[in-house]
Amino acid sequence: MNVIRRALLLAPLATPALAQGQFPERPIRLVIGYPPGGGVDTVGRPIMQRLSERLGQPVVVENRAGANGNIAMEYMARAEADGYTLFMGDNGNLGITHALYPNLPFDTQRDFTGVARLTAGPFVLVVPANLPARTQAEFVAMLKARPGALNFGSAGIGSGPHLAYESWRRAAGVEMTHVPYRGTGPALQGLLAGDVQLMIGNYGVFRGAVEGGRARVLAISSPTRQPSIPDVPTAKEAGVEWGLMGFNGVLAPARIPPARRQLLEDAFRAVMTQPGTVAQMLTLGSIADFGTGAELDDRMRRERADWTRLVREANIQAE
Repeated sequence: MNVIRRALLLAPLATPALAQGQFPERPIRLVIGYPPGGGVDTVGRPIMQRLSERLGQPVVVENRAGANGNIAMEYMARAEADGYTLFMGDNGNLGITHALYPNLPFDTQRDFTGVARLTAGPFVLVVPANLPARTQAEFVAMLKARPGALNFGSAGIGSGPHLAYESWRRAAGVEMTHVPYRGTGPALQGLLAGDVQLMIGNYGVFRGAVEGGRARVLAISSPTRQPSIPDVPTAKEAGVEWGLMGFNGVLAPARIPPARRQLLEDAFRAVMTQPGTVAQMLTLGSIADFGTGAELDDRMRRERADWTRLVREANIQAE
């Protein structure tokens, strides 16, 4: 009898722990601020599939494209802070946004908290396969001979690839005409059609076109060559002092219960350190680079300061 009475007395104390342990008990929604087929979407979907398997619940990717991801981030700032709605973004969302749009109705440092940094990724310089320039040096010479005559295509003014181009352009000492598209997919079609002569972005976006012989990679922004494309030289090897690494990370609304945020961080840690994930990210031109939520928050603060400086120096105006 004493054992039964003791169990009954302790049962209410155990209930909160059990309830917390049940999270997640329904599907999680992962919001991306870009159209399907972009860099974040390309690496995000396979990661979320693995996260779903880890958590035992579906993780549904929802693309809410527009305004360089600001539409999705404003939506996220108002989302229920229960752990069931998360946001995955890149340099553009997590570092560049406030440099370009100083009067946004949300603040990434106030309204969000980091859950996990997922990947690091170099940028690649990609040109149409029929462009006469076969190397970065030849391409730079072509641009210097005809300043502003050739076009660069991006997913939009102020997007991560656009600012990556600005940093490369300044390092190379060249001028091109920027043609902003509404998303990476349309920009890639413009490249393959010959409307633009350069794109910069994550290799995974261009892999199909490159392997299909329709596009060519001239250089990569990482400090060393990458295993997925070992024949592609670094920009520095090819004569331009340029190095830049992108990153992707997951945020939650700032008021998420700490235990749920920690559970998600731990789940992402397990996913991103799996050998299968590491190998899969390499095939997509990215590097599995897990970091804690606190490390992501710190990276976002530093990126915001760095990109704000570049935006001012390059006099980039948002659309």
